[in-house]
Parts: sequence; C-alpha cells; structure tokens
Amino acid sequence: MYRLMAALFLLLAATLAASAQNLVIPSYWLNQRGSEMKLYSWGADGTFKGVYINHAAGFACQNTPYDLWGRAIGSHIKFMVIWTNWAADCKSKTVWQGRVRGGTIATRWILTGHDFPPLRGTDIFQQQP
Repeated sequence: MYRLMAALFLLLAATLAASAQNLVIPSYWLNQRGSEMKLYSWGADGTFKGVYINHAAGFACQNTPYDLWGRAIGSHIKFMVIWTNWAADCKSKTVWQGRVRGGTIATRWILTGHDFPPLRGTDIFQQQP
C-alpha cells in the first residue's frame, strides 16, 4: 500500500514539474526587430542552448548565428548571447530576462560592452510554427 502511494506521489510530482515548464524546445522565435532565436536542447537542470541571429537596425554583429545559453524555470526565463563568433567579435554581451506565456516571451535586456555604456530595452518574442 505504501509503495502504491509513493508511486502515485512521484507520478503526480513529475507531472506537476513537467507542466510547470512553459518553454517548448525545440522552438523558433522572432522578436519585434526581426531577430531570430532558435532553441534546440534542454539540460536536466532547466538550462537550454540555441542560436540567436541579430537583425536589429543600428546594432552590429548581424545576420550570422551566435551561441545562446539560458535557463527556464516555470514561466521565468533568462538567456545570454556573447557577441563573438567565426564572423565577428563585437566585444559585448546581451542578457535577457522575462516570462514565457504561451507562445510569447516578454523580456527586458541589457547590452554591455567594452566601448560603450550599458544599453537597456525590451523585446517581445513570438513563437513561430
């Protein structure tokens, strides 16, 4: 009897933990500036990896993929891009932090670099089919 109750408890806990994760991976996202985010792998601890392709007007490091790392716990999400790859080194990084709600991720970001003061803004990402 105790084994059955323990098994039911574990099943319920696993179901609740899975439903608490709102981010779908693999997935493809676009923000209001046309930048692309492709998420492709989960870690057991809620971490994820992907690539980010910047298309935002007025910013460098555009049109090539940059590695993205992040973590999602429930609806909370935080991810980062270091703007260095085989094509360019912009000597900067961006960190986004926000919430996942269905097919939308609403974030605030901060861009830091060696040659300029920190820049701040917001992005809304929409999941694409």
